Amino acid sequence: MSAINSINTGSEFTWNRYRHNFSRHLLGVARHLQTSLMDTLQRQCGYSDLRLGFSPYINLLGEGNKRLTDLADILGISRQACNQAIKQVEAAGYIARAADPLDGRAWQLTLSERGKKLRRDGARIVAQLDQQFADIVGSEHVADASKSLGKICQHLSLGVDSPSLKAQNAMMGGWLPRLSDYVLQRLMELTRGRGHDRLKLSFGQVLTLIGPAGGRIQQMAAAHDVSKQAISAIATELEELGYLQREADPLDARQVVLQFTARGLELIADSVASVDQLEEEFAAIIGNAALKRMNTTLYTLYCGLHLEQDIFEHRDTVDLSLLARQIQQQLGHQDSRALARLLLNPSQNTR
Repeated sequence: MSAINSINTGSEFTWNRYRHNFSRHLLGVARHLQTSLMDTLQRQCGYSDLRLGFSPYINLLGEGNKRLTDLADILGISRQACNQAIKQVEAAGYIARAADPLDGRAWQLTLSERGKKLRRDGARIVAQLDQQFADIVGSEHVADASKSLGKICQHLSLGVDSPSLKAQNAMMGGWLPRLSDYVLQRLMELTRGRGHDRLKLSFGQVLTLIGPAGGRIQQMAAAHDVSKQAISAIATELEELGYLQREADPLDARQVVLQFTARGLELIADSVASVDQLEEEFAAIIGNAALKRMNTTLYTLYCGLHLEQDIFEHRDTVDLSLLARQIQQQLGHQDSRALARLLLNPSQNTR
């Protein structure tokens, strides 16, 4: 029997706090924004070679040319890892290299013309997504949350000084990706300090998508736009550290479900404590009242967008409405409509 099946009342409280806290709501809404943006850019704007992992590099270079070492320092990664990622973005044609005006022997990274066009298209789509948020919670609440997000980003030096970029980042969708990256890094740092010193930032791709009924590798890969092999490799590392175990999927004997071990449940409790500490840090920046309003807006969006229901509300039977939302999120509107036509007429040849 898995450790998750033996949770007591205290653990149930921890699971509720693990699901309903400002960090998860912020990260969930940010992930929805980024996947929706990526889907539109890939399927409607012709950026078929765009990957979600390109986003931090394109966004940072949109603020101005930077050396590779500068990018690595800002992102908190090694120069080698940054260089490998940059090569992929450069090969796709979104960035280029320019001579450093302060050092003729050095190079700076800059957005190519295609990269600049991508930024403009992205800003237009983010504005549309901001309107989607306003339709759910009201434009005044989106504006208020954007103001608080901006204050936090500016205080943490995650913002920009360019007037044109400030106008773009006045949108809620402009601040969310920046702050979500920081939240992930800060929570990892805080949780390491609670006795989990071998945690890696990449582990979040698996850990955050496991709920009381476990998690499935295929869904994690789709959520992060990476291969199943990449997710499986991370899961193996977490197994070796004693946080996860694999069990047979009760809905599909050919698949497995990732479950937390007893050590994994300790990690959940410690991560909740880290969230509480981070919330205190943000309250010190914008004040308790502003933080409470921002949290309420993020919670309303999280619920209104039906985010992560497949993680925390898993059922032994198929929930068709939930399945439909998952399909639409993964396929996009155009391919979802094509699937609907095929289901209505299975003999139709869609090729």
